[in-house]
Amino acid sequence: MKILVIGGSIGGLCAGIALLERGFDVEIYERSSGALKDRGAGLVIQPDMMEYLVEAGVSTREIFGVLAAHRQVLDDNGNPSLIYPNDTVFTSWNYLWKQLRNSFPSLKYHQGYELTSVQDQQEKVIASFKNGKVIQADLLIGADGVNSVVREYLFPGNHPRYAGYIAYRGLIPESELNVEEIAFFSDKFSIYPYANSHLLCYTIPGPGGELKEGKRLLNWVWFQNKSSVELRKILTDKDGRLHEFSIPAGYLSEESVSELKARADDELPEILRKRVYQTKNPFVQVILDMEVPKMFQGNVAILGDAAYLVRPHTASGSAKAYRDAITLAMDIQETAHLQTALKIWNDQQIAHARALAMHGQQLALRSGLGK
Repeated sequence: MKILVIGGSIGGLCAGIALLERGFDVEIYERSSGALKDRGAGLVIQPDMMEYLVEAGVSTREIFGVLAAHRQVLDDNGNPSLIYPNDTVFTSWNYLWKQLRNSFPSLKYHQGYELTSVQDQQEKVIASFKNGKVIQADLLIGADGVNSVVREYLFPGNHPRYAGYIAYRGLIPESELNVEEIAFFSDKFSIYPYANSHLLCYTIPGPGGELKEGKRLLNWVWFQNKSSVELRKILTDKDGRLHEFSIPAGYLSEESVSELKARADDELPEILRKRVYQTKNPFVQVILDMEVPKMFQGNVAILGDAAYLVRPHTASGSAKAYRDAITLAMDIQETAHLQTALKIWNDQQIAHARALAMHGQQLALRSGLGK
């Protein structure tokens, strides 16, 4: 069976690795012609995802990320009011992507392929690309993210919706912290909850995957409610360009940076306020909701963020893409008829995605975030 995967990010690579491992003829087609950019800094590696990727030879448990052995809840003075055991492993999008990319054959990973159209015929599916290439396969998998072209083909007009709040994010080299500050944050998951907001802080691998203390990065995430008018202002970058769902590092307007610092002065304890000021290039992630009625149609399937968006409070965005990919590969391998396999997979994964999305929305509401 020949399978095309559209999108070479985490979900696409997980699908490619799992399908290749099971003997399928699979090729990945990525829109970008250069190295993929970091898409969110820190993220959580869920235990089942780690176990699979270790078994698949993608990485070893020792170098997957930074273990936060304790979770500490901070009070209004920035002191830990509660500390308890924790076993969350944090990594970075870039570090995880590099490990996955290195585990997939370069000859089967094609860049500079922007999908323009899909034709699903009874026994085959045809993908056409902007570069003029036309490729035929038995199955096409859309792992092309929040702005999925494949989703638009399956369900025209099914677009992400603003959830009513954003996340400001920042990265700080540990080398820029003093000894006491490194000790305060090192190997801990720090949370500062307060009315209608909260800020998270944790350590992730350094830019080159460094795991040694002093060489890593401190990652912070600050959730804030914003009206649609405020959102448009924030998403207008320093050059006056309006972005859709995020502002990358280095492009936040001076006015937005000033407002961020002013709010830090008003609302954050000193240990966290200093981190906001210390961040050279904060960036913005817009929190979105999106779902589809089903995850396949004919010989075309979608997975990960192309199919469902879940709130970041679930710490499951990458894990959801991984589970979609792995279960799809397993169901295709174990079921003789492709359409039967896709239906089994769809029924299982869409139920999981709906439950996860609802859980994330409930967590946000408990914190006074969003609609």
